[in-house]
Amino acid sequence: MDKQQLRFTIALLSIVTGPAMQVQAALFTAQQAEKGKIAFNNHCAECHRPDLTGAMGPALTGPAFHKMWNGKTVQDLFNFEHQKMPATNPGSVPKKQDWLITSFILEKNGLKPGNTELGPKAGGQILDMK
Repeated sequence: MDKQQLRFTIALLSIVTGPAMQVQAALFTAQQAEKGKIAFNNHCAECHRPDLTGAMGPALTGPAFHKMWNGKTVQDLFNFEHQKMPATNPGSVPKKQDWLITSFILEKNGLKPGNTELGPKAGGQILDMK
């Protein structure tokens, strides 16, 4: 198949199937999210509940959370957590644990784990939580 035939085929497929759906790249591992759940329960659940639905602190899932963080970077979310949380002692959670907590929060918001560990190298990734 030459380039012109390939372009025609892609154009035809997009007419038939609609535009390609963008999929959020896997940003964390399942093991990180699992460890993140433990760290979250130790440091965050008191204010945000173990199911992330909110109590004294806001919900960390659902439409309001998505509106706040969709289109921002993973680093933006991490920085907020690390610099502002917990509210009673901001910045007290070690960075390594904050990356685990971020993984757990992302998983609870429907992002799927993969083979790459979440950390500073993934910080520039844009969040897509629609």
